[in-house]
Amino acid sequence: MFTLYDQEQAIACGFGVVEREHIGLYDIVTDINFRNRGFAEQMILHLLRWGRENGARYSYLAVVANNAPAWRLYSKLGYKEVYRYWYRVKDNA
Repeated sequence: MFTLYDQEQAIACGFGVVEREHIGLYDIVTDINFRNRGFAEQMILHLLRWGRENGARYSYLAVVANNAPAWRLYSKLGYKEVYRYWYRVKDNA
């Protein structure tokens, strides 16, 4: 897990898991007051470097379909959509 701070305030964080030459990026979040300043991009680049140093040659992530700012960032970093998925919830009523 990586966290970026501005002085003592956490402003962005994300989680990376390395498994079999892949790093999965999860829970990439930036405080609403610090968005559009490049913090998430820098944090992802740090996660990717850490992954590479720990054996990852490939990376992946998931993003909510209607999260346009995240799509812009991930596209800028070279990510593209490979497939879509959705969750199903059983109604116990």
